Amino acid sequence: MTISFVNKLHLGSIFLILAGSLIGILFFHTIHDQQEEAQWARGKNKQIQQLLTLENLLDDAELAHRAFLSTYNQSLLLAYSTAQEQAKEILTKLKDSPNDLQQIQRLLQLEQTMQRLAQIRSTQHTNSQQHNFVDTGQFKTLEATEVNTSRQQLSQILREAQRELNQREERMSALIQMLTKGAVSAATILCALALTLIYFYAQEFKRHRQLADQLHSNVSELEQLNQVSDNRNWILTGMTALNEALQNLQVPESVAKNSIQTLSHYLNVPAAGFYLYEEQGSDQRLQLSASVALPVNTPQSYAIGESLVGQAATQRELSVINHVPTTFWAIQSGAGQAVPGQVVCVPLWYGTELKGVIELASFQPLTDNHLTLLKDAANDIAIALSTVQARQRMSQLLQQVQQQKAILENQQEELRQTNEELTLQAESLQASEEELRVQEEELRQTNAELEERNEAIEVTRQALVSQARELEEASKYKSEFLANMSHELRTPLNSVLILASLLAENKPNNLTDKQIDYANVIHKSGSDLLELINDILDLSKIEAGKVELHLEQVSVSSIVSDLQQLFSVVADQKGIALHTEVDEAVPAIIHTDKQRLGQTIRNLLSNAFKFTPKNGSVTLSFRSEKPSIKLTNQVLRQANQVLAISVTDTGIGIPDDRQQLIFDAFQQADGSTSRKYGGTGLGLSITRELIRLLNGEIQLQSELGKGSTFTLVLPLIGTQSSPQVAQPISQPSLVTTKPGPVVVHASSNPEQDDRHTLQKDDQVMLIIEDDPIFARIVRDFARSRQYKTILASRGDEGLKLARAYKPSAIILDMQLPVVNGWSILNELKSDETLKHIPVHIISGMDDLRLPSDGALTYIQKPVSANDLEQVFTLIGTQLSGKVKKVLVQSGNYLKDDALRHVIEQRHLELECDYVLTDEEVVHKITEQTYDCLIVDMGHDLKHGIKELRQLRSALVSHSMPVIIYIDEDLSPANELKLKKLSDVVIRESSQSIDRLMDELELFLYKVQEDKKKPLPQSKVELTGKNLEGRKVLLVDDDIRNIFALSTLLEQHHMNVVTADNGREALEMLQRHTDTDIVLMDIMMPEMDGYEATRRIRTELNLHKLPIIALTAKAMPGDREKVIDAGASDYIAKPVDKSQLFSLMRVWLSH
Repeated sequence: MTISFVNKLHLGSIFLILAGSLIGILFFHTIHDQQEEAQWARGKNKQIQQLLTLENLLDDAELAHRAFLSTYNQSLLLAYSTAQEQAKEILTKLKDSPNDLQQIQRLLQLEQTMQRLAQIRSTQHTNSQQHNFVDTGQFKTLEATEVNTSRQQLSQILREAQRELNQREERMSALIQMLTKGAVSAATILCALALTLIYFYAQEFKRHRQLADQLHSNVSELEQLNQVSDNRNWILTGMTALNEALQNLQVPESVAKNSIQTLSHYLNVPAAGFYLYEEQGSDQRLQLSASVALPVNTPQSYAIGESLVGQAATQRELSVINHVPTTFWAIQSGAGQAVPGQVVCVPLWYGTELKGVIELASFQPLTDNHLTLLKDAANDIAIALSTVQARQRMSQLLQQVQQQKAILENQQEELRQTNEELTLQAESLQASEEELRVQEEELRQTNAELEERNEAIEVTRQALVSQARELEEASKYKSEFLANMSHELRTPLNSVLILASLLAENKPNNLTDKQIDYANVIHKSGSDLLELINDILDLSKIEAGKVELHLEQVSVSSIVSDLQQLFSVVADQKGIALHTEVDEAVPAIIHTDKQRLGQTIRNLLSNAFKFTPKNGSVTLSFRSEKPSIKLTNQVLRQANQVLAISVTDTGIGIPDDRQQLIFDAFQQADGSTSRKYGGTGLGLSITRELIRLLNGEIQLQSELGKGSTFTLVLPLIGTQSSPQVAQPISQPSLVTTKPGPVVVHASSNPEQDDRHTLQKDDQVMLIIEDDPIFARIVRDFARSRQYKTILASRGDEGLKLARAYKPSAIILDMQLPVVNGWSILNELKSDETLKHIPVHIISGMDDLRLPSDGALTYIQKPVSANDLEQVFTLIGTQLSGKVKKVLVQSGNYLKDDALRHVIEQRHLELECDYVLTDEEVVHKITEQTYDCLIVDMGHDLKHGIKELRQLRSALVSHSMPVIIYIDEDLSPANELKLKKLSDVVIRESSQSIDRLMDELELFLYKVQEDKKKPLPQSKVELTGKNLEGRKVLLVDDDIRNIFALSTLLEQHHMNVVTADNGREALEMLQRHTDTDIVLMDIMMPEMDGYEATRRIRTELNLHKLPIIALTAKAMPGDREKVIDAGASDYIAKPVDKSQLFSLMRVWLSH
């Protein structure tokens, strides 16, 4: 077996240590023996000293004895006793000290001798004291013998002790000499062995230094690799801290705040700002959401491309600005301020979506590691923003979002574990490059796994977005279903109620009394069913958040008088006393929605009369009081005073266990099948929800058998609590109505109306109604009042007939096949030849909304014969009137009699009434009928728009032309606002009065002029001949759609030009300037339909070119987006060809 050189050195070292240890042990034992011998010698010397002392004490005792015998002095006897006692003590100590057996026997013999001697002397002392001198010589002889014996014994003990001491000293001297020789020999051997080992160790250390020099170069390389690893660890640590800061956030502002604070702290940046990207229509801005040490005067938002922040949003890379000028904003603190030395703008892109921009300001330039971290962090922050925004849109998908959060946390944990592994790898400093390569390979695998996890997260996010879209689509279908149900239920009820009413009137007198009773029962049942339908639809609209409040100044006395007038008849019929009480502290005017407040009080009064027996009482009271601590609404609790409206009855009362239950839908105090009182149980549920919308509460106090008190607590200044704030209703553009499978009635049969028998002076009534039964009822009603009628069952057909026959008046339904009523109304009011024809809407839709230039009246189905009578009376009044009446709201320019001179010059039959305030306008229009309203806004545009909106809201049921007279330059946005609220806007100038009179003549007299034109007698052609020869640009990226639509269009002899994307569409329009219409797909590569439409309107200035958008019904809000982008209309795929051609004919007829 071969032993290595190192092992030999180790063995030599071990041998040297063992030898040294052995010598040390020997020296230790030797020294220990010497110590024991020295201790023994000290003990022996002590014994010899004690023996000598004993010898002296014996001599002293003998001398004292003899002197006593000679002098008989007692002091000498005392000295004798003392010496004798000390001798005994020393002898005792000698016996107790270590001795051999012979020495102990000698000491015992000496002790016996001393005892005999002491006895003899004691006898002598006694005799001497007694003066007895008999046998004195004998005692002396015995004493002398014992003294000699003791001295011999003591001498022998001394000699033996001295002999033992001498022997031990000789033996110790020999041992010391031997030990000295051994120590010298051992030291020599150890030195030689140590020198040998030192030599060999020096050789080994020399070889190790050579190896260390070689390893030093390897360590340098490892340090470089370690630096790279440290940089990676620093970046990963920053990313981990950022990811932790972005966890569990609910709003984008929190993401902005946490991310900007984390980055500024980790990068040691003194100032920073976080700008969130916000898009509202075409307005795209970067809004400051979070900041660190930015100046107070920092702008709160930037447009895209504006300043460094806006410019950074147009790029995808970091923007680094060095050498910042001194005029740049300064970083301030309590010690002073300074301009940053470097500004870095980081755009946040998530795929193709811009999420925001981060602006960082630093005194010192940022390092490459800082910039790398910012690049990596930008992606994570953009993902976090996208996730938070998606979470806001998908509140019902919280479980899936939590799973995604768990995945992100697991990913962060794996990142931390990877960082720890990298740290251990860096600290280990493995000597082999192969191990380093293995570590790098592990890192690459880890990164690949992270990329796979990121992809999985993205797939999950896309799935969540898809589910959110499905939820929004389902919500939209629910809304469409409610709208359709409203129309489909009320339309047949309309015919039932009108026919039942006509039968009950029995004008031909051909019905029996029993049959008239049947007709009344039918009418009453239909009315009850209508009330139930209205309750259900009202509750559905409230739950869907679609109820809009019209807040206005309302007189309390008017509310009380209306309710007292309404329910006084009921009170008289049932024999119930009705009392009204208004506290003096109640203000005369409150700010609320009069219609909704009246509806809630009517519901409570109806319930009170329903459950109060005869001879009972019902009390309606209004009080102003301090808010109660029982209120839960914060608006009410923070108010100084609240309005309390109570309805108190002396009825049957409500049990305690049913008092909360009755506010739920379809619940009553008595829910048994044998209950006395009927009803659906919806009234109180609707009342509670309406009161919540008005920011109020409803309270109940009731005692069974004694009655109930319902109290409505409302703020004196009304606000709307619903999160869906009512938006101003913009005038709808021409759209097709296709919420689902629609039963389209056949085109009207000309034989059923009077279009073939029209004469020159006939008053013609156009009835556009898809319900043939109700259409015939209105036709017969019109004929009975000497009108000739024309029937149309489709929207596009009705528009064609209106343009062809120019009727005297139009009865219009809103939910029509092909083209809906809003689009028809828009087209009628946009056409100079038709805009003055009075339009009366009779529809089953719930929305009681009229455009600014809308219909004359709006009546909701079902209608009664009295309703039709009122409509035709209003039509007759308008058509027969000669003197027109105009209401003028005076301002800076149009004051009393300002128009009188001009009216006289033009010989117009026109009367003008002048008022100053909105309240006077409402009062005048409520009392009498006016043909036009002129509002003088002066130069206060903002205040004028606000008042005009309030005026429109108050006069929603009174439609008339509105002319605005203003002395201020208008921006396009303000002009658009005014046009939505009025028909004509006239700015103050030298010719403004003449233009005002021209517009008045057009509005007030154009209808009569149109009546004098000859009416066509032939049937209106509803074919596609007016499409022949027209040029259409078809823009779609799908070749199959292009082929199908091109074939369809060419069959109608149209000239088709195609384009694959938006950019190519712009080029084709520049080549083909005679294009009549554009069919634009939305989702296309390179440039989508939104951008292409905007550029057609702005860059090519083709504002009047009809553009119809074609897209899938995939996302909510498609129609609003394409209209905002500039499209004329919108149709969803798959395209219905009849709808497409109807829309094209409508827009090409402009």
